[in-house]
Amino acid sequence: MSIATQCKFFGHIITVEKALAVRKAAPANNRSSLAFECIKCGKAVRPHVAGDRCKAHFVHLHRNPECQYIDPPRDF
Repeated sequence: MSIATQCKFFGHIITVEKALAVRKAAPANNRSSLAFECIKCGKAVRPHVAGDRCKAHFVHLHRNPECQYIDPPRDF
């Protein structure tokens, strides 16, 4: 699985660090309207901060099993 560290934002490719900075700078009531898009499928994504076990990355707002770039297939 690839971890997405870039997205499209108003037609420009930006890093997850830049997306996190944009989200942080936006007023709280406007954050949900920020248009971050997957660079592979064009669907809406959101940036996630780094944690203990992973670096900062993007995830789809709504699971997209067709996009292997961000959402890996799940075994149930």
